[in-house]
Amino acid sequence: MRRAGAFLALLAGGMLWTTGAVAAELRVAVRGVKSAEGDVKIGLYATPESFDKRQKTYGASSPAQAGEVVVVFRDLPPGRYGLAALHDLNANGEMDNNLLGFPKEPFGFGNDARINLAPPEFAEMSVTVGNGVTETVLNLRN
Repeated sequence: MRRAGAFLALLAGGMLWTTGAVAAELRVAVRGVKSAEGDVKIGLYATPESFDKRQKTYGASSPAQAGEVVVVFRDLPPGRYGLAALHDLNANGEMDNNLLGFPKEPFGFGNDARINLAPPEFAEMSVTVGNGVTETVLNLRN
């Protein structure tokens, strides 16, 4: 009986620790979606190097609808993440480019970071996700 009580106390302690773990949620409102074609995709990048290599740390998508689409990331570790969005019009899972290499599909970055013939710097496009719910907005551009 004593062992069972010790086991239950250990189990309860573990459950308290598990439920006390910090999990954040990021809600990204993507504005300027021009049609209901395809999907709106968002990649989160944990480091400048992961963004440079186009290796997203987390990804999520939502069916497109004209106007605004909200994409939600749940159970994120709090931290700073670079944010890139794409309206994947043809739902092929990648950004389509023209012959000169310019994007043919609408895109955007966290903080509405600007581009000058190259993607923005990580610091310009990153958002800080704290405990609980963090909300941010970005606008797509063509």
